[in-house]
Amino acid sequence: MGAATAVIAIAALAAAALAASAPPRNAPQSVAAAPHPVSSALARCRALGEAGGADPTCQAAWADQRRRFFAGPTTTAVAGSAEQ
Repeated sequence: MGAATAVIAIAALAAAALAASAPPRNAPQSVAAAPHPVSSALARCRALGEAGGADPTCQAAWADQRRRFFAGPTTTAVAGSAEQ
């Protein structure tokens, strides 16, 4: 029975090695999303450093970012769910 156990162990190790080295068959393709305009403006302002504080474009981008952040999630009312 020792030889059978050894054969099974070797087969399991070989299968694991093959599975680890094979690329996934249905690997999802990464799609680069277009950056949000505010995100690219914020990145530019971050690169400006302290000078970004006086830049009107940076001030507008930060104001827009604050507005979007503090607005919270948008919700839609379900028809008939409002109190009457």
